[in-house]
Amino acid sequence: MSWQDNIENTIFTIRTGDGKLYTPDLPINYETIKEFNAATFEFIDQPGALITRKLVRARKFELVFYFQGAQNIEFADAFDTSANDPRAWVVRHPQYGDITGQPISIRRNDTKLNATEITVDFWETITTTFPVVFIATADQVIRLQDIFHVISPVNYASKVDLKPTDVSTLTTFSQDITAIIKKGMDAVHYTEFVTDVNNMANTVNNLILSPVDAISAIHDVILLPSKLALSVTLRIEMIGAIYTSVARTLSLLPSANNKAFFETAAGISICSLAQAITAPLAGDYITRDQVNSAANNLYDMYQDYLSTLDASYLPIGDINSAFSASQETQTALQDVVLQALYNLNTVAFGAKVERFVMLEKDAQLIVLTHKYMGLDAADANIETFRTINNLKNNNVFLVPKGTQIKYYV
Repeated sequence: MSWQDNIENTIFTIRTGDGKLYTPDLPINYETIKEFNAATFEFIDQPGALITRKLVRARKFELVFYFQGAQNIEFADAFDTSANDPRAWVVRHPQYGDITGQPISIRRNDTKLNATEITVDFWETITTTFPVVFIATADQVIRLQDIFHVISPVNYASKVDLKPTDVSTLTTFSQDITAIIKKGMDAVHYTEFVTDVNNMANTVNNLILSPVDAISAIHDVILLPSKLALSVTLRIEMIGAIYTSVARTLSLLPSANNKAFFETAAGISICSLAQAITAPLAGDYITRDQVNSAANNLYDMYQDYLSTLDASYLPIGDINSAFSASQETQTALQDVVLQALYNLNTVAFGAKVERFVMLEKDAQLIVLTHKYMGLDAADANIETFRTINNLKNNNVFLVPKGTQIKYYV
């Protein structure tokens, strides 16, 4: 069908969100706008800019139409009322066909005698339910961690033959990690800390009768550092100290029971680290090196864990020390680690890279900040630039020649 046939045979209609159908007069003055999702990247030592373009954005139409005749005011009033319904419109247009969209703005002009002019800024909308909801990666880590938290204590209980000496070993361990965590405890989590520590002490005393409850309680305490309002660096150090304490328990007595305890307690330590590094505080990750350092900490701890389990393996024929890792536990832990590393890899792409330059002549702090970071209304960049370059008060007005300057790109 030709464009002439479309214009002659298609009636311009608007079905508003409340279901009412309107057929105003549409002059032949058609125009649409197509825009794309795009981003601009500018570089301090490169003229011009890099423009990246992604998928097309919503089409935009400026619809100008009229309600004419003796009842133009009544029709315009009814249309104005229908336009308040937030549901999408369906417009049948002689040039562009059927369009589902939303009016972004509506202008009404009643100055003509028997015609009311309506101008609508109309944007086409997708008809499926968008945006698609994705679970945040930090939440995915927690969800996978919860699976480990449930499975691992059960697998531990299925492979141990507990004695009073095991109660003593886990009591000593519980006291060690309580002391480690207490040093960095914040006010927000203090009540939770006290509750979890008391529950751990009580359930460890009952380890022989209820090993699942005891291990689960130990898990709860080991997970606490990942939630604290501390920098990622401090949380990594705290969880690393806990992991070392677990490993020490095994090294002092490499019994089958202690090997099983290492598998679950060291595993939840790795989960705690994964949660900590995927939930950074503001300022934790500025550069790509900081993100990579956190990822390396998780990777190194996990590799040490796997090496220790491999060295701990003894076949079933050795009755007293026989041990093999639980497949379910290991699969659950691997899922946590892979998800956390994937998340950090994504973060690293968006993080800045450190660059260094040696000043060839004396310079002023403000000039250097403007050159390498840009100035802002609150002068926050000046303070940030001073901090990352360790510039003292005596360098505020003069940064001497030969000073190494660090900046981010």
